[in-house]
Amino acid sequence: MGRSALLLLAIVASVVIVLTSAKSLHPAKSLPHLLDLLHPRADHLVPRDYVSTRSEALRFRTRVDHFNVQNRATFEFDYLSNDEFYRPGGPIFIVVGGNSAINGYFIENGLFHDIARREGAWLFSNEHRYYGRSAPVEDYSTPNMRFLSVEQALIDLIEWIYYLRTEVVRDPNAKVILHGLGYGGAVAIWARQRFPNLIDGAYGSTASVIARVDFNEYGEDMGNTLRTFGHDDCFGLIWRGFRTAENLVDAGLYDRISEMFRSCEPLQGSDPLSVETFFFSLKGSLEAEMFGQATYESVTRLCAELEADPAETALEVLANFFERRYGAFDCVPYDFESNIESALYEEVGVPTNAEFGIRQRLYQLCTEFGWFLTSSTGDSPFGTRITYRYFIDTCRAVFGDWVTQEIVYEGVRLTNLHFGADDPRVTNVVFVNAEFDPTRFVSITNYTNTFANAFVIDRAVVALDWMAPTVNDPEAIQRIQREIEYYINLWVTDGFGPRSD
Repeated sequence: MGRSALLLLAIVASVVIVLTSAKSLHPAKSLPHLLDLLHPRADHLVPRDYVSTRSEALRFRTRVDHFNVQNRATFEFDYLSNDEFYRPGGPIFIVVGGNSAINGYFIENGLFHDIARREGAWLFSNEHRYYGRSAPVEDYSTPNMRFLSVEQALIDLIEWIYYLRTEVVRDPNAKVILHGLGYGGAVAIWARQRFPNLIDGAYGSTASVIARVDFNEYGEDMGNTLRTFGHDDCFGLIWRGFRTAENLVDAGLYDRISEMFRSCEPLQGSDPLSVETFFFSLKGSLEAEMFGQATYESVTRLCAELEADPAETALEVLANFFERRYGAFDCVPYDFESNIESALYEEVGVPTNAEFGIRQRLYQLCTEFGWFLTSSTGDSPFGTRITYRYFIDTCRAVFGDWVTQEIVYEGVRLTNLHFGADDPRVTNVVFVNAEFDPTRFVSITNYTNTFANAFVIDRAVVALDWMAPTVNDPEAIQRIQREIEYYINLWVTDGFGPRSD
């Protein structure tokens, strides 16, 4: 599939709506719900229905709980193997599983695949525990979620790598290079950090390695992006629209907002969570429009559309934007209960869990990472009503009252303590981010160490460094892809390989 076709999939995958009243609509016109936009997926350009043609599907058995010697229960996770380029003595290249079902695309296409061809590498990819078919428990009831953590996943990965070296590739000295996107990129970086004796290098694209409860920088940076690729007038229009809606709420004029945005259930002062859901949904719709096509031109088009609207007030402009996107709805479900419904299903095989990992992703956000996309500081154009407490209330509503503010903050603190946050003290790694991707604030954009570096793709809103190079790519991407290959070659050859200029 060509790059242009892949980009078209962004709108569909970045605003997934499942098991709600919106499910009858075309996905590209679905309303972004709370759980779909808590933390955007880095791999949303990959076709979900991709069919592997060169890889073998296999399973590996490991323990459910690596940290309890009295628990001897085991489970199997999926993995894929592609030896099309392997030459005896060559390295092992692994695309590390993240928060979605395994997809053979990554070891059959893309930059890492191309580098594997030149290095004679054997390609593998694993599925992260709890995602896809790789369930260590019978269901995802709250008590059964306790085995979902980065620490457990790292041991899964390391035990599997030892098995690959000794039993599959049959080369206990084979170099091992990891690659991952988003959360998968973070796991790859952390595996190199924790197990440098087994992992020779790791390359993370948009690797989210810094846990943070209140991720207000995300919305603030979206505002800067609107100013950069749109216009100050565009920023101001959105700012005024959100503030007008807040003023109506403060005045108790909920009916006016419900009418303008066609709410299924009238917004009410007695239901503050649904009011906050409204503001988050409006922000999320603008976000999907800005980043959905993975190019800054989407931002320019959004601003041109908003500024061309002849409506008299900024709030009416936003309401018209909503109507053009979601006019096929009989009404729009802003109520909090509808927005968390997709995270309440406990069955392993339902699409929300098996394909999209919504419940699992939320659990990890609530217990390890935070990354709550707030806009409460007043420094973004999206108002001040989306607070971190709203997301903590979401965690409590889905998993129970045991998820307190203290639990969330402690989980974030421990994640940063265990892995170093913005000071990981790790060698043989490469971080890649996009200049206008707000996720870069929980990644690393400036890092130089032995055989390590961090790169930022100029004027990009999404990091596409992991895709197969083409002659039409901007020079900024071409240069960074050459650097990525250079570092991987260094790691494979212990620093004695040729530079890939």
